[in-house]
Amino acid sequence: MSDNSGDVATQVANVFGGEQQLNTMNTDAKRMLADAQAGRWAVDEETGTHLRRAVTQMQTRLNEVGQRVHLLQRAPKFGNDEYAQRAAAHFLSAMDSDDQSLVQVFITARDTLETLRQAIETAISKYDASDEAATKTLNTLRNQESR
Repeated sequence: MSDNSGDVATQVANVFGGEQQLNTMNTDAKRMLADAQAGRWAVDEETGTHLRRAVTQMQTRLNEVGQRVHLLQRAPKFGNDEYAQRAAAHFLSAMDSDDQSLVQVFITARDTLETLRQAIETAISKYDASDEAATKTLNTLRNQESR
C-alpha cells in the first residue's frame, strides 16, 4: 500500500501557502484577535464585511470537506488478520498522529479561519465603538463652542 497521506496533508497545507505559512497564518490570526480585543486594530464595516465574507466562504468550503474528516480519525476495517490490523493502525497513524498529518493540518486550518473571523468581528465592533466615541466627542465640542 502506498502511503501518500503526507502528500495529501501537504496539498491541504499548500492551499494556505504551505505548512509553515499555515502555522504563521494561525499565529498571525491569534495576534490579530488579541490586537482587536485590545483596541489596537479596528476595521470599518464595509471593509470588514468583505473580509468576513471571504473568510466565511473558506469556512463553508472547509466544513463541506470536514464532514468526512472524522472518518480519518478511525482505523479502517481492512480485515481481522494481523497484517490487516497493522495496515489499519499505520493508516490511522498517518492520518492523525502529528502536526503534519492530514487531520491536524485540517484542524489547524479550520481553527485559523475561525480565529480570523472572530478577529474581524471584533475589529468591526471596535471601529464602530471608536467611531461612536469620536462622534460623541465632536458633538460635545460643538455644543461647548455654541455656548
